[in-house]
Amino acid sequence: MRRLLALLTCLIASTGHAADSPPLSRDIKDWNVTCDNVRTCTAVSTRPASAELGELYFPLRIVRKAGPDDALHISVFSYNDLHGDPLIDYESLRMPLVERKRADFDVTEVPELRSASGADALTFIYALRNAKQLAFSTSDGPSSASLIGMTGALLLMDEVQGRIGTVTALARPGDAPASDVPPAPPTPTLPVWTAPSSLSATQTQQLLDTAMAASRADWQQDVIEGDEPTGKVHALTDEQALLIVQTGCSAYNCDYRLYLMPLAHPEQVRPAPFQTIAQLPDLAPEGSVQFDTATGELTSLQLANGMGGCGISTRWRYDGERFVLSHAAQMSACMGLNDADWPVLWETAVQP
Repeated sequence: MRRLLALLTCLIASTGHAADSPPLSRDIKDWNVTCDNVRTCTAVSTRPASAELGELYFPLRIVRKAGPDDALHISVFSYNDLHGDPLIDYESLRMPLVERKRADFDVTEVPELRSASGADALTFIYALRNAKQLAFSTSDGPSSASLIGMTGALLLMDEVQGRIGTVTALARPGDAPASDVPPAPPTPTLPVWTAPSSLSATQTQQLLDTAMAASRADWQQDVIEGDEPTGKVHALTDEQALLIVQTGCSAYNCDYRLYLMPLAHPEQVRPAPFQTIAQLPDLAPEGSVQFDTATGELTSLQLANGMGGCGISTRWRYDGERFVLSHAAQMSACMGLNDADWPVLWETAVQP
């Protein structure tokens, strides 16, 4: 867990110094702002309005895409059903929000119970940006989110997306038209996955035994005492396969080594190459690693606590030479959000 928390801290520290060079992640008082490689920005309230023991709190999230024809969305996530109008600095205000009930979701989810998009989202954000606290009534008492740092978070989003001084800005609007906002950068594309011929059980075992023996000197030092290392083999092409070695687990994450090997010569196993991105140092698959033969995606999920709600998730696609990053998301504060709702650091599109 300490390794994961250190990586989260490194991501925030190393990507937060250049507002004009996403992907980036920066903490601003009680908020975190994350902008991905195509300048879609996500701001999340990461602390409750009060530190009193037992007080209920919820994540408040704002997502905005880049470009003059941007999409804006604000969400209130809550495990507790929310009642009535929002309380902004203890004053009840009627806001244009879409309402959903907790009963509509799986019991393990922290769902989106209030939301607004477009002009309605803008109205809600303008009502919040100079306040200190947003709260809702629940059956178990008041639940709140801190708004301290929200104005700075909105300003950073405007800066990254080139909105300052335009009519589209959230924190510092002006008279310049929306057409002055620069378009979003092009989304990187990934090659279409073509599933290779499947391996027989006998062939898979032979490949595994040979590759594990050939690579043992490399990963043996990582084996946690008392754990038995395990391996899995997946075909990537008709010539190459992936070897995933799990060297041990502690708490709710496991450690892995990943290798490529020629199917004709599994003894020539070598470390799997991964795309390197300067703003995302040390972003490697860890925690829980899986390969999906249907989609060709290598996925990982590192959790910062046993209940989930925070950590790093990644997806990678093999392009014939290396694994290319297709998606990355991180949540540095343990607010209970499902990983599908975490701020995105990297996104791509699949070629048609």
